[in-house]
Amino acid sequence: MLPELSAVLAGESQGCILCADCRDVLPTLPDGGIVVVSDPPYGIAYKKGVGGRGCHSKGHRNIEAVRGDDEPFDPSPLARWPCVLFGADHYCNRLPDGGMFHVWDKECNRAGRDSFSDAELFWTSWTQKREVFRYLWKGLRQEGRGEKRHHPTAKPVRLMMWCIDLVRSESAVILDPFCGSGTTCVAAKQLGRRYIGIEIDEKYAAIARERVRNTTPPLFGM
Repeated sequence: MLPELSAVLAGESQGCILCADCRDVLPTLPDGGIVVVSDPPYGIAYKKGVGGRGCHSKGHRNIEAVRGDDEPFDPSPLARWPCVLFGADHYCNRLPDGGMFHVWDKECNRAGRDSFSDAELFWTSWTQKREVFRYLWKGLRQEGRGEKRHHPTAKPVRLMMWCIDLVRSESAVILDPFCGSGTTCVAAKQLGRRYIGIEIDEKYAAIARERVRNTTPPLFGM
């Protein structure tokens, strides 16, 4: 196991972000003490844009393609741990039995109709009451002052903080194997939780490290 992972798991470091293929890293991690909180690439079809560059086709918008998003997503390597997974309705036939779907309501009735989805579903591998998180995040319209979007499929920090709060074990390390621009890790740091982020794309791994570096946490261990 890499030294930075060992340090986080031992409580000697609050967190780390690796630029790696998570399929190489996940087998080295222990079965216990970890909860996955992630928005994985789940196989949204994309077309080739100008010059052959991959880009998602969503209505009238072209969005930069995400690596791994051009094939069906297999959640089974994550099933070793409790999970909070976005987009799970797109691969529900490959999920383990049980769990619960929850709703992120994007408060679209406050912003008018357009081509953006009004809500997203996410799944917890454990069963609890179904919950709804309401937060305006529709195109350029965002709650409060808003956040800069660093990634094509970025989620708001407050949403990921809310998802982390669903995790019952406060001592568990938050693992995001597809961490993108690091929103889950930023949320974990703000909550004083230990975290491990893994991102295959060097560009986004660098952005994630910079965002985490600029995040002021509470006193670690509080």
